Amino acid sequence: MRQRRLLCAVLALVLLLSAQPTAAALTPPYSQSVEIKGDALVPIISVTVPTSAEVYINPLELPVDIGTGRRDYGQILSTPACIANESEVAMQVDLTLTASLKEESTMRLVTSPTGGSGTEKQAFIYFEIVQSDTDRVRYVEWATAYDPTNPRHIVIQDGMSATKTNVMKLPPVTPRGRVAPGGYAPFRMTGDAVTNPTDEWTEKDGINVAVAFTFTPLHYRDW
Repeated sequence: MRQRRLLCAVLALVLLLSAQPTAAALTPPYSQSVEIKGDALVPIISVTVPTSAEVYINPLELPVDIGTGRRDYGQILSTPACIANESEVAMQVDLTLTASLKEESTMRLVTSPTGGSGTEKQAFIYFEIVQSDTDRVRYVEWATAYDPTNPRHIVIQDGMSATKTNVMKLPPVTPRGRVAPGGYAPFRMTGDAVTNPTDEWTEKDGINVAVAFTFTPLHYRDW
C-alpha cells in the first residue's frame, strides 16, 4: 500500500516538471530588439569632357594634322574631342554654345554653306555632336552635310548664345565598368569658307567658341 502511494507521488512530480516548459513558452522570460539603419544609395557619377580643342579655318584646303593619325584637307577642321559617360547611371546631355569673332578678324560668319565661292570673306561653321560606340574620331560616322532639321547641328554666329536641351542620352557603364555602346559623344566644328575673297584671309581671322555641357542623371525608366 505504501509503495503504491510513493509511485503516485513520483508520477505527480514528473507531470509537474514536464508542464513547466509549456508555461515558460507562454510567458517569454526576455525581449530582443532589432536596429535597422537606412542609407541612401548614391550612384557614382563620372563623365569625361575635354578641356580644350582647336578649330582651323583652311580656305585653300591645305593638308593639316589635327591629331587623327592622318592628314586632313577640309576648309573647317577641328581637333578630336569626345565625351564619355563612365557613370553608373545614364546621363542626359544639354549644352550651351557661345561664340564670337576674334577681335581683329574681318571675316563674317554666315548661316548657310558658301560652297567656297564668292568675293566676301565669309565662313559657314557649325557645331556637330553625335552618339558613338567609340572615342576614336576617325571611325565616327559624321553627317555628310549640314542639316538644318538636325538638333545636333548648331550654326556658329558672332555674339551667339544658344542652348540645346536633351541633345542625347548616354547609357551607363557596363557591369564590367566599361563605357557602354553609345556611351561616347564625339563633337567637332565643320563647314566651309570662301576660297579667294577680295579681302584675303590672314592669321588675324578666327573665332572663339565655348561649349558648356550639363549632365543630368536619369532614372532607369527614362532612357
